[in-house]
Amino acid sequence: MSGLSVQNLSKSYGGRDLFAALSFDVADGSRLALVGPNGCGKSTLLRILAGVAEADRGEIKASDPAGVGYVAQEFSPGDLEQGILAFVLAVFPSWAGFWARWEEALATGDEAALSRLAAEQAELEARFGYNPEHKAESVLMGLGFSRDDLHKSLGQFSGGWRERAKLARVLVQGTSLLLLDEPTNHLDLEAVEWLEQYLLGFAGAVVFVAHDRVFLDRVATHVLPLGTARAVPRRGNFTQYVAWLEEQEVVRARQAEKIEAGIARQMDYIRRFRVKARKAAQAQSKLKVVEKLKEELSELTPERRRKTLSFSLPTPEPSEKVVIQAVDLVGGYVDRPPLWSPLSFTVYRGQKIALVAPNGAGKSTLIKLLVGQLRPQEGHVILGAKTRLGYYSQHQTEILNLSGTVIGEMRRLSDPRCTEEQLMSTLGLFLLGEDFFDRPVERLSGGEKSRLVLASLFLKRCNFLVLDEPTNHLDLESREALIEALSAFEGTLLLVAHDRWLMQEVAAEAWALSHDGMTRHMGGFAEYERCRRDQAREAGGEETGSCPAPEQQMRKRLDKEEKRRRAELRNTLYRELKPKKEAYDRLEAELDQVASAQAELERVLALPETYADQSRFVQLTSDYKRTKEREEELFLELSGLEAAIGELEARRAELAAGEEG
Repeated sequence: MSGLSVQNLSKSYGGRDLFAALSFDVADGSRLALVGPNGCGKSTLLRILAGVAEADRGEIKASDPAGVGYVAQEFSPGDLEQGILAFVLAVFPSWAGFWARWEEALATGDEAALSRLAAEQAELEARFGYNPEHKAESVLMGLGFSRDDLHKSLGQFSGGWRERAKLARVLVQGTSLLLLDEPTNHLDLEAVEWLEQYLLGFAGAVVFVAHDRVFLDRVATHVLPLGTARAVPRRGNFTQYVAWLEEQEVVRARQAEKIEAGIARQMDYIRRFRVKARKAAQAQSKLKVVEKLKEELSELTPERRRKTLSFSLPTPEPSEKVVIQAVDLVGGYVDRPPLWSPLSFTVYRGQKIALVAPNGAGKSTLIKLLVGQLRPQEGHVILGAKTRLGYYSQHQTEILNLSGTVIGEMRRLSDPRCTEEQLMSTLGLFLLGEDFFDRPVERLSGGEKSRLVLASLFLKRCNFLVLDEPTNHLDLESREALIEALSAFEGTLLLVAHDRWLMQEVAAEAWALSHDGMTRHMGGFAEYERCRRDQAREAGGEETGSCPAPEQQMRKRLDKEEKRRRAELRNTLYRELKPKKEAYDRLEAELDQVASAQAELERVLALPETYADQSRFVQLTSDYKRTKEREEELFLELSGLEAAIGELEARRAELAAGEEG
């Protein structure tokens, strides 16, 4: 059954279409990932589906309109005074009120009321569970809250933990449709993995936005790309979607080559016969065909050229072998116990290290000690003599001159040897393209300012980069470009991130920080994850909180539905393709006949006796004009059919590739 159906949905801002005539269905048990560049309308679409924003036109149908779960942007008055558990339980109906009505019906012997209440009880228990308090505790602890936290007021927690509480409230309320906008943003790795398991077992439909590629791969059953010419859901996870995109790139390239070859043939004919009187009209008609082919080519070209943004970092001067050294380092805050036992370690030239730990373990504190922003409680840090350190954190925007322009600040903060092309291309990578170059920094959003600082760091020619959450405020395309750049970086790297894909692809080592000290995983982030899971199993459970049952039956049902859908699509494509091919053959044969008739008319019109017979000359000239008009019509019809057949053949090839995969 379809948990959500969207038909012909359109929304525009400032004359620009975010999406137009968008249609898709999300079945119960399916999880649809919305992907696309920043600004393409992903969050807007979620808000429209949640009913907090309006579409310009279109229709939305949910199987249970009352059962839609969406994380609200703001807290209601009084929320921050509530305990965490009470805040989450507030979404449940009052069981006390239900039992009061039950007792009253029992006392009066009202059988009809008791029957209605029994049905209501079954419905409430099916939707909210028999023990809502236990469910709420389980979800909160799965998202990282301790049992001691449950009765603390919401106002005692930071913004990130408050967002976790709002997410927990949505998860426990018993909805049949979940709408999640960046649900992993404020979660540590353990909480993200718990959420993945929760969503894998969720029986309803899910529509979500995420920039965590691992999360996308593990959770999504379908992907809907926005910001493209045709927004159509694709079955599979994000990696499968990317593979399909690459296949389509090849298909489009072949189509473009065919069109370019067709243009070349037509232009060759035009060049040869345009100056000949008898062929000039035919050459003119072929010019119209060329214009139409160029239009088709222009529709393909933007897709072909939309590559992953990429850039290369300027080569830094090499550091000494020892880049930085920590000796008996202890960090923490005044009047609080140290975050960890004394740490001693050395970072050597060329190492690429991911610093990993649960939230609150002190990763950012250690980073600040290393870069000199905090003083250690004990021990000291030694920086190599030739180490040129570049540090990024999302709280560094105070280094920006608010009265300056984006390109001016980029120039001021970067190495003076950088070219204008390097400045502009790097800004483009971080979503600050040409429209931003002359914009005053004071007009940038918080995320845009963070991206500007990060962009400038990459052009400082540092040989030791220390990055604290560098992927915040970056979309998937920019994250991929960042991974590419960091992989090619010839210096030393130490990073803290919640982006597992980044750590997996870039870091050769993972250093796990805990209260007891530091553990080095030389096999990288994958080895760290394996060790952490092994430890969790030994401790009595792989995940915190309740893990829903596997989804094998749901996947089998979805596979069956997908096979039936593909068979129907194959038949539809065949039914559309067959008459078009027949029509193409028929028109091509007619074009040959018209060309022969034209040649004969041209021969006869050139005879002296034809000029002598005025009435016959007029008739033959009229016939010749009709054949020219028909020839032009045939060229245009054949061109249109060729494009339609090419599109259908590409869809057949895509379908076949999907079935083989």
